[in-house]
Amino acid sequence: MKILQITPFYPPSLGGVQFFVQRLSQSLVRRGHEVDVLTVNTEHARPYERCSDAMTVRRCSLDVSYHRGLVSRELCLWLMRAASHDVYHVHVPFPMGVEITMAASRRNRTPLVATHHGQGIQGDPLYTFVAGSYSLLSRAISFRGLDRLVFLTRSYADSLWLPGAVRRRVEIVPTGADVARFSPDRIGTEVRERHGLGPEAPLVLFVGSLATGNRYKGVDTLIEAVPTIMRRVPSVRVMIVGGGGLLPGLKMQARKLGVDGTVVFVGAVENERLPEYYGASDVFVLPSVPGGPENSPLVLFEAMASGKPVVASRLPGVCEIVRHGETGLLVSPGEPDELAAGVARLLTGDGFGPRAGLRARSVVEQYSWDDCATNMEGIYRELVDR
Repeated sequence: MKILQITPFYPPSLGGVQFFVQRLSQSLVRRGHEVDVLTVNTEHARPYERCSDAMTVRRCSLDVSYHRGLVSRELCLWLMRAASHDVYHVHVPFPMGVEITMAASRRNRTPLVATHHGQGIQGDPLYTFVAGSYSLLSRAISFRGLDRLVFLTRSYADSLWLPGAVRRRVEIVPTGADVARFSPDRIGTEVRERHGLGPEAPLVLFVGSLATGNRYKGVDTLIEAVPTIMRRVPSVRVMIVGGGGLLPGLKMQARKLGVDGTVVFVGAVENERLPEYYGASDVFVLPSVPGGPENSPLVLFEAMASGKPVVASRLPGVCEIVRHGETGLLVSPGEPDELAAGVARLLTGDGFGPRAGLRARSVVEQYSWDDCATNMEGIYRELVDR
């Protein structure tokens, strides 16, 4: 089959959707399909790239942007002319992306699949209103034009209101995990030395974009929890990997709480270097709050593949990946005291933390990109052959 993947962001842009599309496309190519990726050029990368004989990436010029909302006339025009593909696959959230792809699908009589990676509706008041309104309208109206709507976890799909006509088209396809690149064998000694951390210092890690639209990541809750963690684990250090507009405010919060000597703000890190940061840590934290697109967070799979126990917010999607009391702990979102207690439990006591890390690695090994591609291929084939 000839498959067109439509996504707002793609590497070298960093993020979970970007790498999901990249890994899925590569796996589909290995299965003998031809894949074209159509995206927006947000990183001033090469406009056109031939990755192999069977895979290309076309990055269209960006005309207007607002947070994660992107407008590209070139993408719209190119999509309308893309009549030679067997199936379109659009990745959400992509404001107006579903609507534009739907118009092209009908014009070119091409089946349309969407993968819903989550919806981010938290930010400044205007952004929250616009994103929330668009999300509701999309689910009520636009999703009716999809042939299939794919979610990565059942619990996240069940948490969203969807019209009955849309819900009947829902499929669940778990993501894959890169268990070769992220491994417990990475010990992260160089990372600790680079940031002045001793080999015995307990290290708590957060990884994620700190763009202004990503307040749902809940990093402020993590920083608020640090004084309580320090009382239980005095030598602890907290490392925050990620860059963006939220960073200055988070640094100010750490100074006001008097924990700026404990919290290490690393800034953005290239994806190739992330395994060493996971390897340097003892516990990974995902302190997200409701209102964000934490459907199946890539960072959870990276941390678990690295053999790290996880403290994560009890949210749809997340609670399906992290097994409470087995691979880590689930805590109430936005509750710093509960978050601190979870981190302290994994860092101290009867060895529960290291055991949970070993179980996390075992669980995440069950997530395969080949299985993900096989399941997607089955959905495509059903639509193409009908």
